[in-house]
Amino acid sequence: MFDQFHVAVVLLGILLTALVYRRFQSIKSNPRRLPLPPGPKPDPIIGNARHFPVNTPWITFTEWKKTYGDMIYMNALGTGMVIINSYEVSCDLMEKRAIYADRPSMPFLGEMVGLNRTALVAGYNDLWRRHRTIMHAPMQRPAIETYWIEQQNVARSFLGTLLDKPKDFYSNLKLMSGKLIISITYGIQVESSEDPYIINAESTRAMVKYLSPTSALVNVFPIMRYIPSWFPGAKFKREAARLREVADNMVGRPFERVKADLAAGVAVPSLTTQLLESPIADEEDIKWATGTLYGAGADGIASILALFVLAMTLHPKVQKKAQEEIDRVIGKNRLPTFEDRDSLPYLECILKEIYRWYPISPLGTPRRVTEDDYYNGYWIPAGSTVYGNNWAMSRDERMYKDGDRFSPERFEGIGAEKILDPRTFIFGFGRRSCPGVHFVDATLYISMAYILAGFNISKAKDANGNEITPEIIHTSEMITRVNDFPCSIQPRSPQVVDLIRD
Repeated sequence: MFDQFHVAVVLLGILLTALVYRRFQSIKSNPRRLPLPPGPKPDPIIGNARHFPVNTPWITFTEWKKTYGDMIYMNALGTGMVIINSYEVSCDLMEKRAIYADRPSMPFLGEMVGLNRTALVAGYNDLWRRHRTIMHAPMQRPAIETYWIEQQNVARSFLGTLLDKPKDFYSNLKLMSGKLIISITYGIQVESSEDPYIINAESTRAMVKYLSPTSALVNVFPIMRYIPSWFPGAKFKREAARLREVADNMVGRPFERVKADLAAGVAVPSLTTQLLESPIADEEDIKWATGTLYGAGADGIASILALFVLAMTLHPKVQKKAQEEIDRVIGKNRLPTFEDRDSLPYLECILKEIYRWYPISPLGTPRRVTEDDYYNGYWIPAGSTVYGNNWAMSRDERMYKDGDRFSPERFEGIGAEKILDPRTFIFGFGRRSCPGVHFVDATLYISMAYILAGFNISKAKDANGNEITPEIIHTSEMITRVNDFPCSIQPRSPQVVDLIRD
């Protein structure tokens, strides 16, 4: 107790010193004397620490938009935060201004877990530039077409799991997405959820909650990283060590296997073999760049497809309309292909609405503005953490009427071309936008098309024959994840069973 008390006193002293210093710097660096963006009134010393919502902050910030507008400023324990609630402001700042391309310091996830070796967490530095260069060409539209056959094969195998174990659809969605990413990234084939490569990818889900700069106390007080692991209150150090081992295994094991297979002359062609055989980068950069695709891609794809199954469960009329389009355009003697995509406009509307309805990253990933900036009469201090609130953009009544309602029809018909495609914001802005957007989008299209062509999805029934309406509940993390829910998944006809089994 004695040691903890003294540590607390020292940390409080450091905090007060930092606050005084930052106050002096703020006066010095704002020569225009412009106001900060509006926001809740801060408390002495701690600022807005008690105002920052713990659960689903994106929803709270969207409500605050009615009071404070498109930009909200908060200061928690000396760290400035800017919440951007509109697409227009997000574009003006994060799309067009390079000073918003940095990441805030996240000692826990970065230095301690080791994810500063990835472009996802790294600052706007040389490592980030090298990794973006590595992933640029393989993730562009022309290159994505080379993955079409594998995407169709994996999606087809997923349909087989729906025939055999429809109640396990959620776990098999995770298997499908992991299987696809591992195959394309490393050329490794997996068939079971118990495969070590699938388990490794699943283990990284525990890291997502630490993507927020305020998620760990050590991010607020970086000096805490030097506390010994045995010290009272240092549980975070043991957790960081555990997660670092998880990250190293997830990235290292498949990469080392590919290297060994290359040396033995038995490697299956993959993104990693392609990069290793070219002089584009050194091995360490390739390992962590491909590992980021492996770790982040599988989780996002599975989460969005689970949301799609939920939407079809709750909206049978939408499902029926999409199936009628598929039957009319393609018939019932084959499954859809990528070449059919332009002929299935309503399916495209469903995909857009899935993106918008529950954005995969509702608050976006945090940025850091590296210089003092001025916008619309407000001062944005250098060092502020900046969030683009995707939830607020997806609920903008000026663009999406009745935003909480699932309605693909908003993207079709007269005037639909004026409706903003959600892909323009949910995958990020500017230099920090998701490099795998085209790959993810193609995977979602073919998976949704296959599911709708092959199966009817409806509400499950309880022991008394009553329909069970699943609740729309998602976990309160930086990444949207729908909780597991019951539903009925049945093949549309004996003919489609033969088609899937063939």
